[in-house]
Amino acid sequence: MTASADDILSPSQLAAARQVGTLYRSAAVVVIREAVLEAILDFSEQDLSRERGGFLLGSVYNDAPQYVVARHFHPAVEAQGSLASLTFTHESWSALTREIETNFPSESLIGWQHTHPGLGVFLSGYDLFIQRHFFAQAWQIALVVDPRRQEFGFFHWRQGEVRDCGFICVEDL
Repeated sequence: MTASADDILSPSQLAAARQVGTLYRSAAVVVIREAVLEAILDFSEQDLSRERGGFLLGSVYNDAPQYVVARHFHPAVEAQGSLASLTFTHESWSALTREIETNFPSESLIGWQHTHPGLGVFLSGYDLFIQRHFFAQAWQIALVVDPRRQEFGFFHWRQGEVRDCGFICVEDL
């Protein structure tokens, strides 16, 4: 990606942006559109009996610091979830590929989202396996939502490990 963060965030957008938590400039800084975050939270609250998930689409900007911008959310309605696990099926990945090719050809798969109903915000051993094997690029992120506790948190790669991080929420991109 050749664009810079200046190309995606105007001074007025930066002034209106909300920083939540700690930003680590030694790793990819997470930026998300407010409408995308709202869509994820709405989706997450639709079923409190099992884990649900989806994919984050957007772009990576190699400024200093590097930014990853989530512009779209693709719910993985084909995924199989239980109270404490989520499996992205072949159908989940196929639907995602079709969605990107048809509607978002200039966007990248920048991360994934899933819920932990009533369990809190963390990455389990299985979640870390998914991150390490399917979202292993230094700029790829994870978002965990606990819709029962109404909590959520982002995770990114930092110093070779997947760790929690803050984010920037912007009204529109």
